[in-house]
Amino acid sequence: MNNNALIDTEVDLDAIVKNMLSPEVISNPYPIYKILRAHAPVNGLLDYPPGTVPGVDAPYPAWMITRYADVDYVVNNPDIFSSEDPMQANSTAPSLMLVNHDKPRHTELRNLAKIAFTPKRIHDDITDRLRAEVVQIVNKNINKDMDFMAEVASFIPPLVMTYLMGLPRDDYKLLVRWANAFMVSSDFTPEERQKCNEELFSYFVASVDKRYADIAAGVEVSDDLMTAFITAEYKGEGLTKDEVVLFCITLVVAGAESTTYFLGNLLGVMLEDPSWFSRLKEDRKLVRPFMEECLRRDGPLQRLFRPVMKDCEIGGRQIKVGDWVAFFMGAANHDETVFPEPEKFIIGRKNIGKHFTFGRGIHNCMGAPLARVEADIMMNVILDTCDEIQGDLSSSKRQSGGLLAYGFSKLPIKLVKHS
Repeated sequence: MNNNALIDTEVDLDAIVKNMLSPEVISNPYPIYKILRAHAPVNGLLDYPPGTVPGVDAPYPAWMITRYADVDYVVNNPDIFSSEDPMQANSTAPSLMLVNHDKPRHTELRNLAKIAFTPKRIHDDITDRLRAEVVQIVNKNINKDMDFMAEVASFIPPLVMTYLMGLPRDDYKLLVRWANAFMVSSDFTPEERQKCNEELFSYFVASVDKRYADIAAGVEVSDDLMTAFITAEYKGEGLTKDEVVLFCITLVVAGAESTTYFLGNLLGVMLEDPSWFSRLKEDRKLVRPFMEECLRRDGPLQRLFRPVMKDCEIGGRQIKVGDWVAFFMGAANHDETVFPEPEKFIIGRKNIGKHFTFGRGIHNCMGAPLARVEADIMMNVILDTCDEIQGDLSSSKRQSGGLLAYGFSKLPIKLVKHS
């Protein structure tokens, strides 16, 4: 009997897998990840890719991949593990661009996206505007008890989406709700999720149709990402109107929710250890390393799915064509063999660049620089404006609606400025 088989008899792994979608595990999955990393991959996870609707769509059983080396193997072998998700494709949800594509189309789409994602559009054109907005929202809440998630964290990322795509500013409220429903986190009924998916799709069909019409009529349009998706060409080929719509949807659902949780998790670390506030305020060079360790230890995006295209072996298990794997970036980021004392918050780890929060290989997240910009601006505005942060993590609540994301649903704090 091999070591994996011996270890597997000591823990009721089937019970663990069946309990993965419990609110307790979703709100704090890391103790379970630690148990799973000590075993060979376990089959049978029934969970939902983005856009699918629990209670309507039927999940496929998936192998749980939790060790760093095994996750690395999955993300770096796209010829074995496909991104073309048949479960999402067969659902009522709009498909995601890049996220749900394989080579060679993925390469073509990514090159088109790179043409649109210029530093000017995703950095230069938004930083001053965003900083002014964050200053305003922080000043509005100074010395007041508030829920940071409702007042700040859920405000910034969808607002940035309106900048990037030239949408009405106040529509950010719609975008955050639609993103939460699509990403299968938070508490929605099946009917609410389906309705949100339909509203999201209809909204961007109408927005993109109008932009095409304005361009055709010679109306001056803004140089934003929506326009760039319409006009971008790579080797003489561009995007169809349907693909432009889906790119806009992908940006919203991938960027609005996960970055919201990232911003909240940053503040959560400062409540966990109040000494961080003064250290960061005095030395702003620590802000970026602080952000990276938060992405590793408390990264918002936890897992993704891949259908298996070729027979392979992972952790001693034989994985067959047609199987599904669920690879857990959050678990890999806590692998003790790569990140010693993974539960501790330690900035300056020499291998911090190896965390999986923004993916790896051909599917590394193109929005990662934007998420870091949003976090950097928020952190520095708070540090510039406030003298301390008050709050008690015991009053907070982690989202428990879905296993895809790790973050707060409620984070009561007070941003304090002494007179």
